[in-house]
Amino acid sequence: MDKKKLKHYKELLLDEKKEVLDTLERMEDHQKNSASMREYTEELSAYDNHPADLGTEMFMTSMQANLENHERYRTTEIDRALESIDAGTYGKCNLCGSFIAEARLEVMPEANICMECAKKKVPIEDIIHYRPVEEELLSPPFGRTYKDLDNNYSGFDGEDAYQEVAKFNQVKNDPSFSTADNIDVFDDYSLGTVQDVEKITNEHYEDQIPD
Repeated sequence: MDKKKLKHYKELLLDEKKEVLDTLERMEDHQKNSASMREYTEELSAYDNHPADLGTEMFMTSMQANLENHERYRTTEIDRALESIDAGTYGKCNLCGSFIAEARLEVMPEANICMECAKKKVPIEDIIHYRPVEEELLSPPFGRTYKDLDNNYSGFDGEDAYQEVAKFNQVKNDPSFSTADNIDVFDDYSLGTVQDVEKITNEHYEDQIPD
């Protein structure tokens, strides 16, 4: 890379570093004292605060810290790129050794790997189709709480809990709802009963008693 281009990218890096440092300074100026949640929220006591409010404050504090760490990481990468300019290695991929495209350096002057290596490092297919690892434990539906396949289990499992909630919501919102039309949702088609004997009312029982 010729000296003119190196000078151009060095100016880009210095400008970017200045912006990052200004951002960090603004963050520190606006950040409240996070020594304790009481001081952060400017409350005399956190006892009467709703847990959700405290959770929100903790989330915002954590997000602020992560943003600051990200900006500090950028300063590290910018300093590394400036050192590579002085060493005469700027613009070369650290993985394959080929030159990084100038279009990439214009957008991200601190880049130290080319686009091809970046794609191999984190395949774009994995990013597009990424799903939380928890889904591997939650399949099939109701995951670990689904006990219908266990012939020795006769208790109340996760699917039963869902069915009871679904029945309540459907009956509450739509009195004309028929469980017979929703075979895939409910195991038992009689609302409010588990066994047929539960359908016997007190009046029906009294009518069976001889006078």
